[in-house]
This record gives sequence, C-alpha cells and structure tokens, in this order.
Amino acid sequence: MARVSYSQYGMYSSCQQQYKLNYIDKLGISNTNIHLIFGSAMHETIQHFLDVMYNVSKKQALTINLDTLLFDKLVEQFNKEKEKTGDDDPCTQAELGEFYDDGKKILKYFTSKLDKLYTKSGFELIAIEQRLNAEIKPGVHFIGFIDVLLKDKVNGEYVIIDLKTSTRGWNKYQKNDKVKTSQMLLYKKFYSDKYNIPLNKIRVEYQILKRKLWEGADFPIPRISKFVPANGTPSMNLAWKNFMGFVDTVFGEDGKVIQTDFPTNKGKPCDWCEFKERGLCSAWA
Repeated sequence: MARVSYSQYGMYSSCQQQYKLNYIDKLGISNTNIHLIFGSAMHETIQHFLDVMYNVSKKQALTINLDTLLFDKLVEQFNKEKEKTGDDDPCTQAELGEFYDDGKKILKYFTSKLDKLYTKSGFELIAIEQRLNAEIKPGVHFIGFIDVLLKDKVNGEYVIIDLKTSTRGWNKYQKNDKVKTSQMLLYKKFYSDKYNIPLNKIRVEYQILKRKLWEGADFPIPRISKFVPANGTPSMNLAWKNFMGFVDTVFGEDGKVIQTDFPTNKGKPCDWCEFKERGLCSAWA
C-alpha cells in the first residue's frame, strides 16, 4: 500500500525528480536543521498550553512557564535528531540560542493576545495532532495530522488550525500559492468525509508564527497572524483536482508506481536540495 501526504504532494509539485529520489528511491538522508527543530518545539509548546487551557482551565494554563517548556522541547528535539544523525549535531548551539530567543518573543505575544487567537468561551478542544488516514483509491492512502481542532458549541462548526513557523511570515505570493494553501483544503475534505460533517460546517486557518519582524515598518507587525485561504466549493474542487492529478499520474490502482519519467525543475530551490549536493540529481550530474 502506498501512503501519500501533503508534504509529498508539495515536493512533487516543486520538483518531480526530487520527489522520486526521496520518496520512491528512498535515497534521502534525514537532514534536519534548526528550522525543523524549532518548528516541532514551538508546535508542542503551544499545543500543550491549549490542551491545559481547554481541558483544565485558562488560569492553570497561564501558570505554565512557556519559556522553560520551549527550552526543554528544543533540547528534546535536538537530542532526538542527534540520535538519527549519529555524532553530528543537527544544528549549532548559537542557532539554538538565537531561535530560542525568537521563540520567547512569539510566546510572549501568544499569551498577550490569547483572547484574539483562541477563546475558550463557547469552544471545545476536539483534538491535538488529529491523525487523518483515508483511502484515496485502491492501494493508496492519504496520511496527515491536524495541529489543532476546535468545535464551536454554538453553531456546531469545526475549526481546523495549522501552525506554521516562519522567518518573517508569508508574502502575497505564498498566500496565493495554490499548492501551499491546498493543505488545509485537503484536510478539510478528508475530515469531512471521515466524520460525515458538511464542508460548510468546517472552517480552516493558518496561524503563522514569525521569528523576525521587519524593522522600520510603518505599522505594528504581529508576531502571529491568521490567514484563511479561499476554501469554498470552487477552491476545494480545484485543490482536489490538482491533488488527484498527482495521485493518478504516479500511482496505479494497486498503489504501485506507474510514472516512469520524473523531470527536474532546475532553479534557485536546487541550492538547498541534498540531491544536487550529493550528485544524485540528473540535472546537476
């Protein structure tokens, strides 16, 4: 059985050769970095706070020392990745220190604007890291995880929230990137199908956590901003059509790979591709 994820779809859309080398040939090396370590640590820190807030009390949640919790999570993620790579450190101590300082600023903003970001009144926490596992076609399953899932007890709507750590946030091009924003649309569809919830009863939003703020801006820039992608019927249909185009091109009915030619997409992103560095990409051979 083949398992596909949004990450796979995103890589395929960016460069089919990279996708093949990584997910089909399985030649990728677990090259983690400070950005991945920081992202995981921030996710777990905020998710723990929300778990306590909704399932115990807001008062109890506000007693959590989030700076200490973030530090512990960073160390935990660092050690976890170090075990994968052996003796090599996944990042430098200087990077850990810089990102930790940035994280503290995000968490300070998070608690100061808590009522605007999350409200306990009228809402319940349905799940943290809600796993999605859906059969797309015979032999092919979609796997994903919802960061935060809330339910509005007044109107019965569900809210799917995805936490995204970013250096300076998303620009207009990223917000208009149909592949990038399709993640929440796919999650919305799969959650709707699994629990038989009407699509119009599910809202989606990205919460973008910014490490750095532009200096000299003419207006205050929030450390955390919400972004709601277009997720009505036309957008949902387009996202599904494009995603299934990927699935049907790559996989047969039994989940076996049927695509034979995986072209490269030579460009600036190649500078960060491990397969170029390791001499495995045909475009750079």
